[in-house]
Amino acid sequence: MLGYAVFAQATDAGTLPPMLERTEQLPGRRLQDVLVDRGYVTGVDFATCAAAHVTLYGPWKAHDLHAPATSALFDKTHCEWLPALATYRCPAGHVLKRVGRQTYTRSGGREESVMRYGMKGQTCPACPLRGQCTTSTKVGRSLRRSAHEALIRAHQARMETEAATALYRRRGQTIELVFADFKEHRGLRRFSGHGLERARTEVALEVLVHNLLVLHRFSRQKQDEMETKSTTVMIAA
Repeated sequence: MLGYAVFAQATDAGTLPPMLERTEQLPGRRLQDVLVDRGYVTGVDFATCAAAHVTLYGPWKAHDLHAPATSALFDKTHCEWLPALATYRCPAGHVLKRVGRQTYTRSGGREESVMRYGMKGQTCPACPLRGQCTTSTKVGRSLRRSAHEALIRAHQARMETEAATALYRRRGQTIELVFADFKEHRGLRRFSGHGLERARTEVALEVLVHNLLVLHRFSRQKQDEMETKSTTVMIAA
């Protein structure tokens, strides 16, 4: 295990930045690829990884900035982003107008800016594609775009590749087994005492034991390989 930390919170939200720093501090080198669960896959986490030159792998989690796609209505991927105009064009060819901007406070005190786009007037009610685009009868279609939208789209495209799928499959074969071992065989389903410092000490000892066992198994494997090689040479002679 290259890094660990204990946080006084119920979820792992907002813990990616300190964990990246922790894993650089302990082994003395920066990670290049990071495989995470869906709790770490957000726009602000993409920005954090991009700044640290880290490639993030994990399932995209739809949240309040992105309406879930349905089979009945167009989703945002059906609209064309126009970089020169900094707005969207809907499937019917209409250009949306920027109607507002909001700033959301995310986990860890991080902020995410979101632009809102919409269609004013009677454009949407008179559009022949309205039934496929929006269910609203009073206002037209609206979209939201995160300041990290380009990173989000790049991540989605990357996760659809066979290489990313094969790489992410390794997460279940490595770290998930360690979690199961800690819980089932090390008794780490709950801490044995109270207080953050005691919890950190207990986790540190568990990590130390785990790493020593890994090194021991590696040493035994190398020793067995050397003995097998020596025996083969003697028989051949």
